[in-house]
Amino acid sequence: MRSTLMIAALALVVAPACDTSHPAPRKNKAPDPKPAATQAVAPKAAQATPKPKSATPAPTVDLAIASVANQMKFDKTKLTVKTGDKVHLVFHNNATLAVLPHNWVLVKSGTQATVAAAGLKKGKAAGYIAPGPDILAATPLAEPGKSVSVTFTAPAPGTYPYICTVPGHYVVMNGQFVVTP
Repeated sequence: MRSTLMIAALALVVAPACDTSHPAPRKNKAPDPKPAATQAVAPKAAQATPKPKSATPAPTVDLAIASVANQMKFDKTKLTVKTGDKVHLVFHNNATLAVLPHNWVLVKSGTQATVAAAGLKKGKAAGYIAPGPDILAATPLAEPGKSVSVTFTAPAPGTYPYICTVPGHYVVMNGQFVVTP
């Protein structure tokens, strides 16, 4: 009889804990002793959206542009790529006069004068470039006879100006960077 009473008492204690069909309402719940940082959280990987398997990386487009002898002029005034292309542009300065360093700077439309003026304030030590939101890509300053390069992703479709930001050059040393869909 004693063992029967113990089993019955145990059943009364265990049964409410196991019965999930009608959970008992909780009143005056004590705070969770575990800190928030240690509580279980769904893994972030399970929330990520998988990338389409058919997606291929954008092709790399190699472009070459140069200055024209001892003139403030690019040898190409129009370059064309597709949006999203990875662009590797090499700029060669064909000048022979030490006073003609050049660079290649891709800017947002209508910002040429502002970007050139900001570059002038930065000076030659900064390559006549003042980084900011209006510059989409830029090479370092190329001394005469030297080549420099830049790699960037082509922006949204549109036509963007490229300029040389050496003082006084952008007005005549410029071109169009056309990005197609």
